[in-house]
Amino acid sequence: VEVKIEVVIPEKERSKEEMSPNGKASPLIYKVNGTARHYHLEEHPIASNPYHNPKDVVEASVCHVKDLENGQMREVDLGCGKALLIKESGEFHAVGHKCPHYGAPLVKGVLSKGRVRCPWHGACFNISTGDIEDFPGLDSLPRFQVKIEKEKVYIRASKQALQTQRRTKMMAKCISLSNYNLSSTNVLIIGAGAAGLVCAETLRQEGFSDRIVMCTMDRHLPYDRPKLSKSMDSHPEQIALRPKEFFCTYDIEVLTEMQVAAVDIKNKIAVFKDGFKMEYNKLLIATGNTPKALSCKGKEVENVFNIRTPEDANRVVKLATSKNVVIVGASFLGMEVAAYLTERAHSVSVVELEEVPFKKFFGERVGRAVMKMFEGNRVKFYMQTEVSELREQEGKLKEVVLKSGKVLRADVCVVGVGKGP
Repeated sequence: VEVKIEVVIPEKERSKEEMSPNGKASPLIYKVNGTARHYHLEEHPIASNPYHNPKDVVEASVCHVKDLENGQMREVDLGCGKALLIKESGEFHAVGHKCPHYGAPLVKGVLSKGRVRCPWHGACFNISTGDIEDFPGLDSLPRFQVKIEKEKVYIRASKQALQTQRRTKMMAKCISLSNYNLSSTNVLIIGAGAAGLVCAETLRQEGFSDRIVMCTMDRHLPYDRPKLSKSMDSHPEQIALRPKEFFCTYDIEVLTEMQVAAVDIKNKIAVFKDGFKMEYNKLLIATGNTPKALSCKGKEVENVFNIRTPEDANRVVKLATSKNVVIVGASFLGMEVAAYLTERAHSVSVVELEEVPFKKFFGERVGRAVMKMFEGNRVKFYMQTEVSELREQEGKLKEVVLKSGKVLRADVCVVGVGKGP
């Protein structure tokens, strides 16, 4: 049964109602261009029951109570999937064993003060609730029931949760679209990357039921941009942060191929490049960064890329197959592109100002070890130099000239030399 309640708050009571019981501003309260306010609540159970289907439940003994000391974690197998069993302060907890971000084994992470931190990218999860408390990532961990009988530890879990290893928090939906026309919204988010999407999702998770609009210059729904250099021939749907149905379900509107040219902060109006204007009540600018381009002679020739979109990555793979590739920059993007193309391209060369890759992040010793590993896979390095010229033939890249005087044959060039605002 779904119950919807609409309450109109009298003027004299507004100041009292604008605070939630814990003293913080309530996310359920909003103002639309200074007009009268309406308050909506959707009634939900405080916590959904993951064991409503007996056929979806598995229960198994996973260890003896003395098998784990305080502060220890263990992956345990329930037959149809694994869980992470944790003992801290004398209590046992069980959650999903994989980080929902990229699937890292959390048993290799760090356990501290009721939280486990992912060993790969640092996402942090509460071991009592499974909730994500620090990013990257969008989803939380499923939490499983633990009981002790005759000094044995039992875990009761949903089979589906054991398979998915992720849990999306409960979210509200928009129930006030009738208050708006197409050119106004309560929340406008400029930028549709991970930061913008996390903002939209967090508002819905906190019960915000007003209109949310995201806008992006990109032609796609929000996707995981760091994966572009890791899986370069992926389609946008394969690296999407959320499927299209998710945005429809939770009424998060995304305007694609829409660039904001100016913002009138005083009147709260965003002006788009095509002349369209949108009024807003709250604005978040989450546009990320812009990759730096080369400033050398010939920088405008064809087949020189910053990896910014799926189309960029796909195009590079196509052009690089059985051809000569030059990568400028030996940090994460450049080295990931080199690793991906080494078995596809005829040759891969990396140009870098530093002595070794990753020197600023991991130091010279680690950088030299990584460099040696790449050299064993046919990648050539040209260190402590930079590009002085890009030469073309019929408008397309032909050679990359270094300041050291070395000339490299190149059919495609990928630039990863940093970023700006």
